[in-house]
Amino acid sequence: MANGTVKVVTPIFRASFVNVFTPRKNEQSGKDEYSIKMIFDKDEDFTDLKKIIQEAIRNKWGTNPPKGLKMPLKNGNESDLDKYPEDEDKIIANAKTLLAPPGVVDAQIQPIIDPKEVYSGCYMRATLTAYAYDKGGGKGVAFGLQNLMKVKDGEPLTSRATAESDFAAFAGASEQTTDTDDILGIGV
Repeated sequence: MANGTVKVVTPIFRASFVNVFTPRKNEQSGKDEYSIKMIFDKDEDFTDLKKIIQEAIRNKWGTNPPKGLKMPLKNGNESDLDKYPEDEDKIIANAKTLLAPPGVVDAQIQPIIDPKEVYSGCYMRATLTAYAYDKGGGKGVAFGLQNLMKVKDGEPLTSRATAESDFAAFAGASEQTTDTDDILGIGV
């Protein structure tokens, strides 16, 4: 079968770096692409994903693939955990498409058209293909993003604090005065 034609449904994952309604320019290729980072629990069943990875390798290189291929499924513990603590003890993968935005539906198979409904931190499934590449000295397998299903909401993945948490200490205070003499030391 041709490279990237077998489509599989992923286990449930936590979404991150969600660019599925508006493409984002890939800084390496310079091309606009729709993409998502998938954060899976380690104990999920990856059998179908591993099968399409192996098929993509066989279709491109036969039974003797080059050494050092880049693979799409990665150990989250090898991420920058200071920057991405959600990757700890997880399996991570990226998927992208250049062709058109993926279809996005909710758990009742109704189209989602509001980009605010799909965010970093929600839980999803995806349909993916796998394809092998040999470009610019890089060789490996990547996932092609087809469609997405939002399964449920989750805690947003953001380093930005909420307004509620930033101002909780001031709840109920109508005005706070400060003696600028003490702070500025200029006797105003």
